[in-house]
Amino acid sequence: MASYKLYCGLNSVVLSDYRDESFSQLTEIEYYDDFFKDCLDGKLQGDFIIYCQALQKLEEFKHTFKYIEAAGGYVLNNLAQSLVIYRNGLWDLPKGRVEQGEDVETAAIREVLEETGIEHVPTIERKLLDTYHFYRWGTETEITFKKTYWFLMTYNGASYRTKPQIEEGISQCIWADDGMIDECINKTHRNLKVLFQFKKDGRI
Repeated sequence: MASYKLYCGLNSVVLSDYRDESFSQLTEIEYYDDFFKDCLDGKLQGDFIIYCQALQKLEEFKHTFKYIEAAGGYVLNNLAQSLVIYRNGLWDLPKGRVEQGEDVETAAIREVLEETGIEHVPTIERKLLDTYHFYRWGTETEITFKKTYWFLMTYNGASYRTKPQIEEGISQCIWADDGMIDECINKTHRNLKVLFQFKKDGRI
């Protein structure tokens, strides 16, 4: 049994090959070719579930849309503060595209260093989860399907100085206390809420 949660604009959709009570609040819908286009165009709004061979459908999407992979990190220092960035009006976490020939762990560390400017290399502790979302840039008609690999990292550097990567639209980079996590949850991308919620719930 498998299920995957995908995000598209303000909508979410679960792909599942089994039925469960936890899906009862979702609107069941049959997948059709323009489903994600209609979500991005605002013709569909809500949280949906599509019952299907979930993994098979996920693999089909990789060939149907422009597909990219990214990697990022949820970084904690020795005070249990979270390394967060502020990009384009939202709280965010450092992440970026996996380069050709690069493994996802290396990409995640590289992106953390590039986007935050921390002075020492963080240590990957474990895999957290993968997130999936669909989007279009500006006036583009092509839809991109993006998978992001997320890792829990620890940072033991003697200095907690940061330098946000301005050219990537990042205006702030801070070590956030737990008291700020609610603000991050309320002002972030939908696919990142679960990561901040992990911190709030003490799961990381």
